[in-house]
Amino acid sequence: MANVLDLRRRIRSVKNTRQITKAMKMVSAAKLRRAQSGRWRRGPYARMITSVLQSLTRRVDLFDEKTGNLCHPLFITRPEKRVLLIVVSGDKGFAGAFNANILKVAYQFIAGNPDKEIDIEAVGRKSRDQLRRRYPAAVYSEQKDEQGQTRQVRSARQGKVELTGDHPGMLLKLEISRVEEMARNIIRALRA
Repeated sequence: MANVLDLRRRIRSVKNTRQITKAMKMVSAAKLRRAQSGRWRRGPYARMITSVLQSLTRRVDLFDEKTGNLCHPLFITRPEKRVLLIVVSGDKGFAGAFNANILKVAYQFIAGNPDKEIDIEAVGRKSRDQLRRRYPAAVYSEQKDEQGQTRQVRSARQGKVELTGDHPGMLLKLEISRVEEMARNIIRALRA
């Protein structure tokens, strides 16, 4: 049976836990309020974008009047030969099965498309490390064009699936320069 000292220690421990829980609740409430106010500030922007897109769809000839098929070049379906897969994962662990589930879906997608060439851009350290172990990195060489500018040109493929770029730490501190670099890598991968 517990004596008085043990009971007092237990009561003190419960009070400390209650204080910590209350502080955590206040922090999460503040974060929720900040997120909600951000959503309300973005509301007018979202409504304006929706209005612009609706206006564009009214003005563009989407259907051929004779055949009834889609005629706008953005809506034409073409056979897929190459696919770019962007895998976004965390940079650190301790997220339960978050990173494992993302990689599991990526592997399932790759296994479900054996006839296509798949290029992978890995965002986050966990996906980069796992994908590097399984797939080769794409090889680029420098060539000069007619204007004398040097540009990266992709060498011959090493396999059906290649890692074209990796961006560890991007989500820790999101900067526009790093996003632009990733966009350039993606555009380069699609042109090659």
